Amino acid sequence: MATEDNKFEDAYANHLDPLVAISRTGEIYWLEGYHRFAIASILELEEIPVYVLCRHEEWQRVRDALSTEPSSSLSSELEEYVNHPDTQDIDV
Repeated sequence: MATEDNKFEDAYANHLDPLVAISRTGEIYWLEGYHRFAIASILELEEIPVYVLCRHEEWQRVRDALSTEPSSSLSSELEEYVNHPDTQDIDV
């Protein structure tokens, strides 16, 4: 099958923001977009947009807890994640 016939062949590569996965502890793993990351580093950009391809179930539980717990009653374990890059879209 020729690549022009396979619409899934390059569905992610070079067409979206860099792809990342988030581990159970919140560690960010780059999956695609290394060149864009390197250019951002050279330009000394503090942040770039990425597409989160997947999150570990345990990390998603942390995000869910942050989104449902009142900020005044966050445990110290949850407080450490308030400034994590993957929780910035959550109003804490």
